[in-house]
Parts: sequence; structure tokens; C-alpha cells
Amino acid sequence: MNTETIDHSRPGARSPATGEALSEVDTTPVEAIAGIVEEAREAQADWAKASLGLRSRMLLEAAEAVLERSEEIAEIISQETGKSVPEVLLNEVSGINEYAKVAIKEAEATLGPAKVSISRVAYPGKKAVVESVPRGVVGIIAPWNYPFSIFFKPLFPALLAGNAVVLKPSEFTPRTGAWLAERFTEVLGDGLVSVVQGGGDVGAALLESGIDAVTFTGSVATGRKVAARAGELLIPHSVELGGKDAAIVLADCNFERTLAGITQWALHNCGQNCGAIERLYIEESIADDFVSRLAALFEKVRVAPEFEYCEIGPLQNPAQLETVERHIDDALKKGAELLAGGDRCNGGQGLGFRPTLLDHCTDEMDVVREETFGPVIAVLRVEDEEEAIRRANASNYGLNGSVWTTDLTRGKAIARRLDVGVALVNNHAIPGSMANIPWTGTGDTGTGIAASRYSYPTFIRHQTIFVDSSRGPDPWWFPFNEDTRELSETLIEFSLGSVFSAIKLAGIAKRRVKAIREWVSESGN
Repeated sequence: MNTETIDHSRPGARSPATGEALSEVDTTPVEAIAGIVEEAREAQADWAKASLGLRSRMLLEAAEAVLERSEEIAEIISQETGKSVPEVLLNEVSGINEYAKVAIKEAEATLGPAKVSISRVAYPGKKAVVESVPRGVVGIIAPWNYPFSIFFKPLFPALLAGNAVVLKPSEFTPRTGAWLAERFTEVLGDGLVSVVQGGGDVGAALLESGIDAVTFTGSVATGRKVAARAGELLIPHSVELGGKDAAIVLADCNFERTLAGITQWALHNCGQNCGAIERLYIEESIADDFVSRLAALFEKVRVAPEFEYCEIGPLQNPAQLETVERHIDDALKKGAELLAGGDRCNGGQGLGFRPTLLDHCTDEMDVVREETFGPVIAVLRVEDEEEAIRRANASNYGLNGSVWTTDLTRGKAIARRLDVGVALVNNHAIPGSMANIPWTGTGDTGTGIAASRYSYPTFIRHQTIFVDSSRGPDPWWFPFNEDTRELSETLIEFSLGSVFSAIKLAGIAKRRVKAIREWVSESGN
């Protein structure tokens, strides 16, 4: 196959942590993508015939194959993202087997045939069952922030449902996606899990290649285009886009847990997480003490590659660094107070950025309105919970929202008022790692549902199998006679609960069947 080599000026060519050149990756010619999809379709035909039990066993085997070479993939992810190997093993690799087991349970609860309840009186001799049928070939277009585990949400349900998949990793992290496809191919065989490499043109070509469904995780702008084109092509699609998550910290919170939790979920993955806490609404009565201690924690967080054990890695690419610096600069110009971070680390080598805490932020600042996607949190002080709820809900995004309080009843009541897909009390974003909880949002976060049984409409269609064991004609068939009206009137009585209508229906039906048979018999004379 003719390929075009990605040179080192392209995305994904150098380590974000050190700037060192990485191994070259070949892009996939757009004219070759339709052929890859066709190969996937051929492989899918046999996979769809396999039982769910067999599919499950093979996917567990694939997950185990990944864990057997966990150090290898951790090193690849570390090179592409700059995150330390321990962080990668913990947050990206170690959970794949457990994720697969839970995903299988969700599939078992979702994919089985569903019997349809049909009235034996109104519809004698008739039975129906609704079965789940795989779409065919599913395209999975993924971003760079979690280049390995981000695939789990669509990959497992798509394969468990009987589909083949074509992965399109981000051009910033192509090696990770290729490695994943190789491991699954070793277990499942050729064609069932394929990969295409390249930028936006490759993603667009995949969408046009004849796939039967698509999932997309990424920016709002691109997600809108994917959703619009998928709608024109009449293929199911799930788009999971950005976030600008808010945390509401109430005066009665558990200080220790809340400080640790806010630090974790603001800075996890260097803040490059659509479910990261980017806005912190805190009651004024505790703000000074809480924010001061939060700043001290931010200063203690280590950025790779400073030490072997670093809590966070660098920003993944120069464009993201530019966004982070622009948001901080805008906030400071508009009156925010810098309490921690605000600058690059490691002497400017690589893309490491110090965890940044901005106090006294206001709603007109970019760091409050736009997705930052970096190790930055904006503190907004409020008088009470009502103000916090109102301002938290003012965002265009609605992925996660959390409330931190020791009063769980109060916390749940506030959580239910947040305009988000995932509302939490005393935690944040953790459902993103769980295979049985829907990951979804509102507004510019998109309409997609990732993970859990609720994601399956993207991966399956429903087919009704209707069987009629009646030997004679149905009583409402042609021709009509004086009994037809009486049949209709009696059916109405039956639907309204008349205890005698069932017996009456049987008599009318018998006369109608006799009349229909005579009508048909006359056609032979």
C-alpha cells in the first residue's frame, strides 16, 4: 500500500515532555479507506453469527493480551502524551480487564431477545419477539487526551453487539491506537478491528466510506460537522464533545476530602479531560481558607518528567498550550488573582505547565466561558447555593457537575438541579471509567451517550420477528359484512374492560372466519 510518511513537523511527531522525535507513522490514503471498511464488513459477517458468550470470551482474551504487554503499551502512551509510565498504567491500562467484564454484563442485560405481550383474545395465534441486530461496521473517531482507554467506551459494546470496528486515532497519538488494533487482531482475527491513520481528512473519508454508524469524541466544531453529515447519510451517530465542568463547594463540606478531590479532578490528566473541574463555585464564608489551602496543594503537584512519580504529565500539543496561556492572560487582565502556577515548567523544555489556580474570577473571563482543557481552575466566590446553581448552569456545556457537602440530602437536591448529564455529590468525573454508567451531557457537550447499556442504539438496530400460528384467516380480513361492524364494536367493549366481550368476540370471529373462507372458496369457481 502506498503511504505518506508523517514528518517531524506534524502532530504526534515529538514527545510532549522532552521534544524528542518519535518513530514515524504512515498515514492511510483516503482512497484506501473504503477498502478497509469492506474488509471489516467481510469479517463482521461471521462475527455477527457468533453467540454473545463466544464474543465475550474472546474479548476477555483480548483484554488479557493487553495486560500481558502492559509495560509495552504504557511506554508508547507515555511517549505520545508525556505522562509518566506509572500514571499511564494506573489511569489508562490497568482497568481494561475489569472494564470488559462489566461491559459484558451490560451486553447480557441489553442484547437478549425481548418477548412482546400480545392479547390472545384480540390477536389469537400470534407471537412476536424483538431481537438486537448489529449495525455492521462502526467507525470510532477518538481524541488524544486518553489515547488508549478512550476507545473502551465504544469498542466493547460495538464488538459485543456483533459489529466490526474501524478505529481512527488522533493524529497526535497514532501509535497507541495502532497497538490496540494489533492486539485485538491477534485474538479476533483480521479485519474485525482495523485502524486508519491521519488527520481530519481521514476522519471525513471514514465517515463517507460506507460505515453503518459512527462515534466521535472531540471538539464541538468538528462534532457538529460529524453529526450533520451522519444525519445526511442516515447513519446512527454518537458525539461526545467538550465540557466546562463546575464544582460547587458549600460551607459545610469536609475540608480534607474536598481539597483532595478538587485537586484530583481539576488536574487529572493535566486537566486535559472533558470532565475536568474548570470552574469552582465556593461559598464566600469559607473561600479565603479553602482557596489558600488549595493553592498550597497545587504547588505540590509534580509535572512529568521532573520525577519518576509525577502526578500529571505535560500538555499534549502546542495548540493546547497556547489556549491555556491565552485564558490565563485574559483572566489576569480582567482582574483575576494568580495564587499558584501560571507558567511553563522544566525550564521551558517540552510542554509541561504548572498547575494554575486563579481566584476572584468573573463570568466574562475566557477561563470561565470557554473550555480550557489544561491544568487551570477558576475560582468564583458566591453568597449561597442558589447563586452557585444559577451561575454553574449558565455554561453552554453540561457534562459533569458536582456538589461538595456533608449534608447528603441537601447535596442530592442540588445535584438534581444541575443542567448536566452526570451529577455527583462529593466526587467528580469518576463515572467516566465505569462501563455501566452512561457518560453523556447537555448543550454543547453533545447528545451522545458513551458506555453502559444506554449507548447501544448506536451499535444495534431492533428487528421484530412476528410468527402467526393460525391456520385460518384473521376475522378482520376482507370481505366486510354485517358482522364486521359488530366485531369493531365488540373490540371497543373489550378494550374498555367488558367481562362478556371476550366470549362475544369468539362467536363473531368464528362467523367471520367462515364467511372469509366461503369468499375465498368462491374464487375457485
